[in-house]
Amino acid sequence: MTALLGTASSLCSLIARAQQIPPPPGKGQIAELEAKAQTRKGDVITADGDVDIRYADTRLHADHVEYNDTTNEAVATGHVQLDYHGAYLEATEARYNVSTGHGLFQNVHGTFKIERQPNEQVLLTENPLYFQARSVERFAGDLYFVQGAWITICDPEHPKWQFFAPEARIRLDKTVALVNANFRLFRVPLIWLPYATAPAGRKIRQSGFLIPDVGQSSRKGFILGDAYYFAPLSWLDMTLGAQYMSRRGVLERGNFRARPFENTSVEYSYFGVDDRGLLNSNGTRSPQGGQQQRLEIQSLLPRGWRFVTDFNQLSSLTFRLAFADTYGDAINAEVKSAVFLTNNFRGFSLNFAGINDKSFLTLPVTSTTPPVPPTTVTTRTLPQARFGSVEQSPWRKMPLYFSFDSFVGAVHRADSVLPTFGYAPIDTPLSVPREEFAPRVTLPVHFGPWFGATASAAFRFTRYGDSLNSAGLLTGTPIFRNTGDFAVELRPPSFERFFGTEKNKVRRRYKHSIEPAITYRYVTGVNNFASFIRFDSDATLTDTSEVEYGFTQRLYRKDSGDQPQELISWRIAQKHYFDATFGGAIVNGQRNVFQALDSISPFAFAFGPRN
Repeated sequence: MTALLGTASSLCSLIARAQQIPPPPGKGQIAELEAKAQTRKGDVITADGDVDIRYADTRLHADHVEYNDTTNEAVATGHVQLDYHGAYLEATEARYNVSTGHGLFQNVHGTFKIERQPNEQVLLTENPLYFQARSVERFAGDLYFVQGAWITICDPEHPKWQFFAPEARIRLDKTVALVNANFRLFRVPLIWLPYATAPAGRKIRQSGFLIPDVGQSSRKGFILGDAYYFAPLSWLDMTLGAQYMSRRGVLERGNFRARPFENTSVEYSYFGVDDRGLLNSNGTRSPQGGQQQRLEIQSLLPRGWRFVTDFNQLSSLTFRLAFADTYGDAINAEVKSAVFLTNNFRGFSLNFAGINDKSFLTLPVTSTTPPVPPTTVTTRTLPQARFGSVEQSPWRKMPLYFSFDSFVGAVHRADSVLPTFGYAPIDTPLSVPREEFAPRVTLPVHFGPWFGATASAAFRFTRYGDSLNSAGLLTGTPIFRNTGDFAVELRPPSFERFFGTEKNKVRRRYKHSIEPAITYRYVTGVNNFASFIRFDSDATLTDTSEVEYGFTQRLYRKDSGDQPQELISWRIAQKHYFDATFGGAIVNGQRNVFQALDSISPFAFAFGPRN
């Protein structure tokens, strides 16, 4: 049976069991009511059995509906469903006004569809907002007041996390506001929020205060702080915050992010502390305050060029050790800044760069008279141009590949270290010229499908504008290095095993592989290793005759229809050095940092001849 609520203002005669009733005043739409059975008594139409009311974009469905054509209000009971735009509600009973869109629903569960703009910097989900509530009141303008709400975006049958809020306000495509809410992980309350809001539309960011910081620390005392997040534009935002630490002072944080163009991003962060210092046993204080900041700019330019700036500044290592947020930051004694412009084309790479690297060696000592300042080593490469190519073969039928690497630039090193017996700090001119050209030829050979060998030979010509004399003192004498590098890599057959499981009709397969490898390398021509100034790893090349052998194990996983993924890999290798002194470069009783040693371990383990 069908009843039409249209623009007509008069009642038509009863035809079969369908009735036409006056429409909501001021509306030009037609509302359609369908049911298995319906009756009319005065102003009230009673419908039973799969009652369906459709009006514009709204659909109301229930087992039983009583509709008053004077007030335009429907009272629905039994399996009530409301479907409107991105909202879908199921309830046991409801009062809903067709004219105003106002309604009250009891014992509700449903979803709110949230449309998101793609953003590579924000983790988004296509899941709707699932909720359960004691009652939901809907108002015009897509506004919902929810009482006793459980809210999540996880699987509603087995949610990993939820928000519970006695009161919540949801405005579709705008915001979600929670009052007196708590965050629960596996139903366990973790965080209480007196008031919180979150964007629930295409705008994924919203200005406002963040969750306050409250805590207690043995070194910082009572901690109280907060931050304000400001997002005035879709491509720009910033965060400003501060903390009060009762035993130390005031901590300030700031973060600025912008994407003014599609292929350009800018990010700046600041972290500083105005520190009073902890109270010493003699009544004095030792402030450890300072600041660190970082500026990062990335831009993809026309014709394949890429520009990057990564500037970092740290006032002192003492500050980092005292106030670093993570263990990784606390143990990092290096501050590196770089700016470069690069382009890769047809197998070639052209790069222009400037790099500054400052390493903190020791902390300052204030307990002595006079105080001992901190020691640092600063190296700078500015400017530098590097041009090279990947391995390429000029002949299609001959597996002979050629490549090269070259650079030209200026370098500088300054040691803030007190001189000792046998060591003089290095402080070079601001610009020490340095050039290198290194062509390489590679020949891969396969002996059947199970065994392969790759041979390569390189010649390296290097020039430094300054050098060290036999006493380790800086001189302006240029130094040259002509070296030959020969290597052979053998790849025996790898071993593989497949095994799999099946759970919930999803077949999952695993592959474990063992890949052995043997490499022999011979380098000659480094006859004056001690005369090279240690600017970077290029100056640690030595003569060597070595063999490395080991194997790599990999574990892959492949789900039904998906691409294989490498879960974990680990490598076990060992080296044997036939030249124990590395062409006479080894120095007894001190740390020796060579490329031949660094390639097997990051630790300087050679304090003398090594096999």
